[in-house]
Amino acid sequence: MAKFEFGFEESWFRLIIKKLPENPDLFSTKAEAVEKAQSLLRIGKVKVGAARVWAIAAGIIKKSKNDYILSDLGKTIAEFDPQMEEDGIWWLIHYNLARQKSTAWFYAYYFNLFEHNEFSRSEVEAELRNYWFETNEKHMTDSVFDKLIYSPLIQVFNGTRLGIDFGFFIQSEKDRFSRNPAGNQNIPHAVFCYALMDWAKQNKRESAHIDILLEPWSPGKIFRLDRESLDMMLMEIGERYHKKIAWISHTANLNSVSLQKIPPIAMLMTYYLELDGLEPHEALDNALKKTAGK
Repeated sequence: MAKFEFGFEESWFRLIIKKLPENPDLFSTKAEAVEKAQSLLRIGKVKVGAARVWAIAAGIIKKSKNDYILSDLGKTIAEFDPQMEEDGIWWLIHYNLARQKSTAWFYAYYFNLFEHNEFSRSEVEAELRNYWFETNEKHMTDSVFDKLIYSPLIQVFNGTRLGIDFGFFIQSEKDRFSRNPAGNQNIPHAVFCYALMDWAKQNKRESAHIDILLEPWSPGKIFRLDRESLDMMLMEIGERYHKKIAWISHTANLNSVSLQKIPPIAMLMTYYLELDGLEPHEALDNALKKTAGK
């Protein structure tokens, strides 16, 4: 199981995107490589290991033989947004961290199975521990929970825009927290489509009832949409991309969502091309040409 000894900061991912292509041994365990990684990423030795496991969970790097390389997602970020300034990429990273079978299981649990909008540390701890006991044979010590689960989770929210800016985790007083209710999120359409296409691919789906897309491990749940905001998102996607990605049919109250087979990475590229000024359907067409075969 991946060991998350710290959370991560946005600057870590920016430096990985920038430095990894020229330094394929960035995450080598050899002593000289670790020292170089500390210098390039501007963090301590233990944090280098944390940066690696979070970057894998976020989907921006992948293993290649004995080294690590940028994934297609990482390469697209490097091409269009190497400073990772746009909120859309952080929404996408959030999706990758929270989707089913994420190695950052505690992050994924918080967005899929933890239902409270106002809560205490003890409530979070109780549910995470129960989930751990249900899915693992080993006992979880207090030290493991504090150092490898709770602290990294808090550090992610404090070190990135995912906490206060996105409204995912807000400290109201000591050991008391809240998050914005479902339905208040402002997610770029193309980024939501990335998640939708990834979910459809993983679950081998060509259609789904809207309620399915609000269940745990689905895009609607992960992005904290409610039924009304999800319905609106799907209608706008159908119009925006001329039904080339997904659309919802309300005929006879079926509320069925049709899903096309589009490479998820094409939707990230669509997002950036839209930011460059292309109309949504033009951005999609261009992205599909660039990603043909992926």
